[in-house]
Amino acid sequence: MVWLNGEAKPLEGRTLKEVLEELGVDLARVAVLLNEEAYPGRELPHRVLQEGDVVEVVALMQGG
Repeated sequence: MVWLNGEAKPLEGRTLKEVLEELGVDLARVAVLLNEEAYPGRELPHRVLQEGDVVEVVALMQGG
């Protein structure tokens, strides 16, 4: 299982970009933590998810 925002999901064997696109995530508006490494949504590593990976998707917001 891969942990995605705190939930265990069977996502092994697919890339992080594939998974997020399938979920309808706008990659321009998020940052992603993959095993505690941070990436802008548009610059995700081309890596296949593996058992035990931990992914957190954080929406970027503007404000003042």
